[in-house]
Amino acid sequence: MRLAAIALCALLSASVQAAPRQLDVVPPGGFLNVCASPIGGGGGFWAGDDISSQFAGGVCKTHYFTSGTVSDSASSSGVQISNSSAGAARMGWVQMSAENHSPAETWFAHGGVTGGYSDSLSVNAAGHAGESGYLLLRVAVVGTMWATAEAGGTGFMVVPYINHQMLSAANAGYDDGSSNHLWSTDRQVGAWGVGSAPDSSLAINEVIIFSLPVVVGKSMDVGIYTNVDAGQRSSGGFPGWMANAGSSFTSYLDGASLMLGGQNVPGFSISSASGLNWAVSAVPEPSAWLLMLAGLGVVMLRRRA
Repeated sequence: MRLAAIALCALLSASVQAAPRQLDVVPPGGFLNVCASPIGGGGGFWAGDDISSQFAGGVCKTHYFTSGTVSDSASSSGVQISNSSAGAARMGWVQMSAENHSPAETWFAHGGVTGGYSDSLSVNAAGHAGESGYLLLRVAVVGTMWATAEAGGTGFMVVPYINHQMLSAANAGYDDGSSNHLWSTDRQVGAWGVGSAPDSSLAINEVIIFSLPVVVGKSMDVGIYTNVDAGQRSSGGFPGWMANAGSSFTSYLDGASLMLGGQNVPGFSISSASGLNWAVSAVPEPSAWLLMLAGLGVVMLRRRA
């Protein structure tokens, strides 16, 4: 099922690609795409899709990685318009922020970021080779979002993939946490959004549990991709109406458990092409948390301005 085109969610490879998307990433590796534009496009995008067409009137900066951390920022402006985005990504961890201020009659001015990482994994458990079950992957999400004036809108999304395909929400053990999905979907996704009129804000400190079907001992490609966007929930408002919005989020792997035959299996392990241990938490280092908090402080100061 394809994500419906909703203005509020118009937000929301190892080798170089002209259009960055998870479908082209060769594990281990990933990408970061930061964008900003005084005009925007329609919706219909999942985290990990190429979002460049939504920013055709502005700028996008793309970075690919196989190891280490990539980071960048983008900004654009127009008549009474200013927006920006920033992000950083590495295996197991992504940080993103976006902000927008524009007249409501503007054609969906916004800032946005998408990106994430893919790895080749094999789940191993003594005495269970060849058995089918579910790897319950925990992804922590920490951040805040806000929207003010008459037409502000912002959202955040995190999506898991196996072999570049989205996963069924019917898989045992899946839990989207406190996600306030703005659409109906049968896929696994963690997503939050707020819109203005009235002014709205939301703080999130949540763990999502993604349920990945696995066969013990069999390799699979797993990707975790996120998207954040701040812009307008509508266009064409009355003269004088404004759209102000911002989001800042960090997401990271927070460990995993293995379920076979409906029972948790202790003592399992996960081998990966990247060398990252997906079975334990990839808690951000202190400097990363400080960067996120600094970004949130800037967002809140601008909100009060």
